[in-house]
Amino acid sequence: MTSVERSETFHPCDTTAALSEAARHFLDGRSAVIPFLAAGRPDLRASAVRAEELYGATRVPEPADTGLDLLGDDVAADAVRVLLRPLARTWTTDPEAASGARSLLICGLYQDLSSRIVAPLMGFSAPRPGVAVLTGRDLASVSWMVAKQYARVRPDVTRQALLTSQDVVDAPPEDVEVLSYEDFQTRDIRGFLASSPWRRLQFQSHGKDQVLLLGDWALSGVSDVDAPEGPVTLRPRFGYGYPDPENKLAFIRFSEFTAAELILNSCHSGPFPDTGSYAVRYQMVLAAVDGTAQTIVAAVTNSNAGMPESARFLAQHDLDEDMAAVLNASIADVNPYGVFLRHGVQAAPNRPAVAVGAGDRRQRETDRLLALALDRAVGWAESGLLPADHPSRTACARFLKKYTRLLCRTSSAESERLHARLVRDLAALDRSIAARIAADPDDPMMDYPDYWADRSVVRATPEAVACGTCGDIAQKFVRAGKSRVIPDVEVVGCLRCGDGDYRPAHAPALITRSPLGTYMGASVSVRLDVSQARPGTVHYGFYTPPYLTDYGLDSPLRSTEVGEDGTFTDRFTLTLGPSVVPQMYYYTVYMVQDLGINVARHNLGVRPVPAGS
Repeated sequence: MTSVERSETFHPCDTTAALSEAARHFLDGRSAVIPFLAAGRPDLRASAVRAEELYGATRVPEPADTGLDLLGDDVAADAVRVLLRPLARTWTTDPEAASGARSLLICGLYQDLSSRIVAPLMGFSAPRPGVAVLTGRDLASVSWMVAKQYARVRPDVTRQALLTSQDVVDAPPEDVEVLSYEDFQTRDIRGFLASSPWRRLQFQSHGKDQVLLLGDWALSGVSDVDAPEGPVTLRPRFGYGYPDPENKLAFIRFSEFTAAELILNSCHSGPFPDTGSYAVRYQMVLAAVDGTAQTIVAAVTNSNAGMPESARFLAQHDLDEDMAAVLNASIADVNPYGVFLRHGVQAAPNRPAVAVGAGDRRQRETDRLLALALDRAVGWAESGLLPADHPSRTACARFLKKYTRLLCRTSSAESERLHARLVRDLAALDRSIAARIAADPDDPMMDYPDYWADRSVVRATPEAVACGTCGDIAQKFVRAGKSRVIPDVEVVGCLRCGDGDYRPAHAPALITRSPLGTYMGASVSVRLDVSQARPGTVHYGFYTPPYLTDYGLDSPLRSTEVGEDGTFTDRFTLTLGPSVVPQMYYYTVYMVQDLGINVARHNLGVRPVPAGS
């Protein structure tokens, strides 16, 4: 397309009074150009000119059910509200009143959209579709973002691209260009982005210092605009005049290319003003707002998005889906909270929630379970803990040989078959391990806490906690194996109980609760609470030291089926006989699932029966 010097779609206004009048003229049909406030903002005027390559006809978007107005009492904000009002059916200034809306549009200055207000509304603890934001670093930026919502993308603007330094996509759709890490080393990325207007661009990479890394290229959020700062004033190193450590990054600004939709798929690409690391003028999402994009998807926090999300984008690139909802649904099994937030109104605000296919989710569950089981099998078979003729060492070696070759990506159908076979084999191995411990509590497998501890190191500061059993001061920490053959183990060390609780990495959580002491001939109830277990079979048992001989215990080895919530509770009742010698004893509760053994070992003091009782 040929370049233009002025926009025929957007009208920059120098005063709020002019904006109010122009907005009314546009909305009642007396004008065909969309106004925005541009006083002191040559960058927005330039964006409006560049946006001419993207947008043609105007439109009035389908309104959201509810709008949350956080623009404040500034008289100048009233001019922005004229153009804002049609974008929602009803408006409120009360976040609580907006919480139940089927679809919600939030508008306010960036520095006022705090996590305390917006995170609950976007469903941070459980992603909520139908939420969109219109914001900016000042009222001029907000008015520009509002104005862009009324523009319709030209039908001839169809070019899309995925730029990813994390994954190589082997077979992308023909109408989506994919550049990966190898391309970043050989191609002019700045020239590629500036070569034509884009319908949609997704950047997927690591982000730091409010730049998105593309090899030696870096998409930067820096802005020269003098706008109000938020609660954070720290700058990235280049904001203080220091180059990147290797002094080789080539920075690309959002003003150097033209796109209607941007997906900034990297950690913290669009944080809340009170949770971001850096000041307003360095935020990527705000630089994108000041550019040409009418839709921006950015991450409010860290994200584990990877290859599945790239595949999801490519599979739905030709659909008018809310990509924030698509990405949140796709990563919900690894990031079970709202990561991505949409900036810009939705084409259909009340569209049903996006759901990731059950096959996709099951495939990722299978991959994760297989990797976890293989890691644990390596520990039993190759760490040297078990003698060569130990049945569990032999069984785990066979498991490794059978399943290691199946780590490669498979189809959804093959993944379903693999999952069923894997769960069946793990259940058989778990049952065998639990029965072996019940028959012989001194089995070498129960020595893993000490054996692996000698071959591990604690790399992080312990977390102060209360012991779940006795309530005294305890420290929780992870012993990380020095080699891949030594699995990581979480330990809770209590001042009273010592290192009593051992939990293999990513295993269910097991907490036991019991009295600290009892009397000869009494009964003691030991409660166990389990959480975060994988739905399926769990085997668990109870034993006492060999020098405690006069006691009764009902069903020392048990199993149960855990539901989808991953929790269950049970009790063991230990009945002490009259000949029990008064002293300090201990008990052990163990649990087996997916080749992991949880151990909870705690003290139990036995006193003589008081005279006269």
